[in-house]
Amino acid sequence: MRPKRLLARHTSAPRTLKFHLIAFAAILVLPLFVIAALAVSWFAQAELAANESRLQRMAQDISASVDRDVIGWLTVLDTLATSELLKAGDLEGFHTRAKAALRNSDVHVILVAPDFQQLLNTRVPFGTPLPHVANSEGVESVFRTGLPHVSDVFVGKVSGEPVVNVELPVFAGDLVHQVLVITFSPSRIADIIGKEQLGTGWTVTVSDRKGSILAQRSDGDVSDEPPSVGQSPTSAGIIREADDDSTEWVEGYRWSSTTGWRTSVRVSRAVLDAPFWNSMSGLGALALVVGLASIALASVLARRMSLAMNKLRLAASDLAAGRAIEAARHPIAEANMVVDAIRQAANIISDRTQALEASEEQSRNQVEEIKLLMGELAHRNKNVMAVLQAIARQILRRSETLQDFQESFDARIASLVRSNDLLFGAAGTNGRLRDLVLRQLAPFVEPDAERVDIHGEDVILRTDAVQSLGLALHELATNATKYGALSDKQGRVTVSWQRIGETGLSLSWTEMDGPPVAEPTRSGFGQVVIERLTAQNLSGTVDYLFEPAGVIWRLRASNILVAAPEAASAPRPAPVES
Repeated sequence: MRPKRLLARHTSAPRTLKFHLIAFAAILVLPLFVIAALAVSWFAQAELAANESRLQRMAQDISASVDRDVIGWLTVLDTLATSELLKAGDLEGFHTRAKAALRNSDVHVILVAPDFQQLLNTRVPFGTPLPHVANSEGVESVFRTGLPHVSDVFVGKVSGEPVVNVELPVFAGDLVHQVLVITFSPSRIADIIGKEQLGTGWTVTVSDRKGSILAQRSDGDVSDEPPSVGQSPTSAGIIREADDDSTEWVEGYRWSSTTGWRTSVRVSRAVLDAPFWNSMSGLGALALVVGLASIALASVLARRMSLAMNKLRLAASDLAAGRAIEAARHPIAEANMVVDAIRQAANIISDRTQALEASEEQSRNQVEEIKLLMGELAHRNKNVMAVLQAIARQILRRSETLQDFQESFDARIASLVRSNDLLFGAAGTNGRLRDLVLRQLAPFVEPDAERVDIHGEDVILRTDAVQSLGLALHELATNATKYGALSDKQGRVTVSWQRIGETGLSLSWTEMDGPPVAEPTRSGFGQVVIERLTAQNLSGTVDYLFEPAGVIWRLRASNILVAAPEAASAPRPAPVES
């Protein structure tokens, strides 16, 4: 209980105007910061997904470029395999033609026999003794399956350097007679990936089936191939991992179905997300500046309002002391209105003091008049007593018991009192319809908002129609504010009427540009007031429609207006403030 009491005492303690304005500014800004934080989280996830998609797409593009180069060499091999010189067994002539065909490139042609012996190699002159092929597994696969094959990287026996073979079967009938090979350096793969535009800190790696690196390129330092290379091949995907230094890496990769090689694009998560967080830092700084500016502005406004409050306090003190009130103007319009009201109150008090002094002189003259009025009052009391006596006699003659007399007498007396109340209270209660509409709608719309259109001639309602129509308009305005046209910023209401004959009225309430409207599933007290009671009290008809575009309410009554000649002579009330 003690902490609750302490909290209640702390929250209910009076605070300065400056405190309330700064708190108000903080309350306005805080939800924006919360929304911004949620938006940053969502955008961060979206940015990560977009960057991962970018990594995977780049890996696929680079892999496709390498595949196109290899497919090109397979096409060259396919052309060479159909050479007449090769079919005729003229290996020297074939050596010369193959070397001439590839003279502008850094690739070489090898012809391999079924025992894996190299028959020719354009890397060396024809007739040079040649060893068996170093990549016997790939050649053996071509002889066995009759399908082209792309090897992993290995060290060639003739060149003594890392090379890659593209191998194609040469058929004699239905049997693989020989294997034709194009061999080239992995630097050719490096040239292909060197044409790609990489971001800062991005690393592109092409590796073979065994995980050996064929080529690698990085915008910064070349990093080692990540451990994920050794995983079982799938077509493509994204890998997220952390190294021993707790650095998080994101990698997009693709295994080629043509070469069997793996292409990966790898970058640290910090580098990948850096542009996004740089932008968010700028936005965060801007939001902080806006928040501080809001609080500073609230402080300035609080100072101005505090000065105005002090002026009001001084004006109240002058009023209590009977001193003249300073006429200086303040920067806050409402404060000026209060000072003017205090000044008017001071003038009224002064005038009433003078009037009181003058009335003392008149009091003596009024004593005699009071005596005369007392005599008149006594006379009127006698008349009232006579009326009561007559009522009592009438009831007594037809009453059989004392209880019947008491009930009838009470009812007649109550009826007499109500009649007098209506008699003395009805004067001046006729109301102008335009003023009634304005008074009922004023609490529901902003003072400067042009959301209500009123059309109709100047008509005056009868006394017994003002309250019923006022209740109906109030319920319509309340429903429009909760569910209809006044519940958003675009909705509008049109109230229009026409006189029917001398005392009849046709009035309509139309809502538009608001949210879609649906008819309520049950009828509440408000709907009863709007439909049945209004029609019953005004002896008219009411249409209450729930159109999708907005509510429409129509009233048609034949006797609720003051006739035109009487309306012309009626006093016009003061303008209605919205």
